Amino acid sequence: MTDFLSEYYIYILVPLISGLIGYITNVLSIKMTFYPIEFKGLKPFLGWQGIIPSKATKMAEKSVDLLTRDLFKPKDVFTRLDIKEISKLTQEDFLEMAGQISDKVLKTQVPEAFDLMGTRIKSQIKKNVATILPQIVENSLDQIKQNIDSILDLKALAVNSMKEDKTMINKIFLDLGGKQFRFIETSGFWLGMLFGIGQNITTMYTTSWVMFALYGVFIGFITNYLAIKLIFEPAEPKKFGPFRLWGLFLQNQREESYRYAKIIAGEILTTENLFDYIFRLSKNNITSNIMEKEISKAISQIISSQPTIFRFMITNQKISELKSIILFHLMHELPLHIRVIYPYAEKALDIQNEIGDKMANLPPKQFIDFLRPAFQEDEWKLIAVGAALGGLAGILQSMLV
Repeated sequence: MTDFLSEYYIYILVPLISGLIGYITNVLSIKMTFYPIEFKGLKPFLGWQGIIPSKATKMAEKSVDLLTRDLFKPKDVFTRLDIKEISKLTQEDFLEMAGQISDKVLKTQVPEAFDLMGTRIKSQIKKNVATILPQIVENSLDQIKQNIDSILDLKALAVNSMKEDKTMINKIFLDLGGKQFRFIETSGFWLGMLFGIGQNITTMYTTSWVMFALYGVFIGFITNYLAIKLIFEPAEPKKFGPFRLWGLFLQNQREESYRYAKIIAGEILTTENLFDYIFRLSKNNITSNIMEKEISKAISQIISSQPTIFRFMITNQKISELKSIILFHLMHELPLHIRVIYPYAEKALDIQNEIGDKMANLPPKQFIDFLRPAFQEDEWKLIAVGAALGGLAGILQSMLV
């Protein structure tokens, strides 16, 4: 038995080492696709940055294009918000905000008129403001809801979030393709062993390091290439006798869809991010324009209801200034006070299920596009890295054998 092993150990060892080469090269190739987040080494040539993080902006834009094209239409979702319900939820907070804004503005902008007012007039003005301000917000929110497609730039919101945190792009691809990446790693071992058996034939004639290096390159190349192909192809199930061949990613479409939706809804298109964008960063200042028109109408209404002495002391110039200042305060305070509606809005918008349901029902070729960019952009690099690492491993294998 010992003699047998000493004579034939090489034929047992070669497939095992080949399998190990396939596994290690695939693991390293996946790691190098995502890490390091920032370039490590000496630029421009000596060093490495993960393929995905190195193209953070482009990857983010691709992901968001698919999201906004196929899965999420703001108007469809925001129509679920009940403005009357929002008014009920915010009534107490808005009354407090109205008192704070009216005091602050009157004391600083029309101090003479404020000093001449009696307690009754001041109280009446505060009451008017407290009555009208919630109506301003209600009317504004209703118009925002109707114009949400023009106000909310989902691409800008999502891309900026991902660019600011490159780990977010990695998280999306790694969570979405977790099973697939593990398949690439483990398939490297089994495919490597399979090709190692074929390598045994060559070993009968030569154990030159060149042969081992070439086999290493071949195994590193072919295991990565086949593993990537098996993830995405074929897009539709195909039967070969008793066997069914179908892209691994597509077999888990429903599960992967809801995993992706959870990340997007929980970390990018959150209720807080959406409302913050609407009130602070809205496209073309549409939100600000809507609020300004409502405030203008409200101020005219409040002033017209005040005593003559107050109206006499408020010039047109001062009215214009008041409108600008109130708008400034309202745009600053509103996002803080509107937080009270977040639990309701999150439930009403139901973004996670909206995205998950639509994604789960996408045709296979569209569904593939959500993970494919992680490979397609620089797929050749992933395969080339596998081949290069395989070549190095092959040289080490020749030393062992």
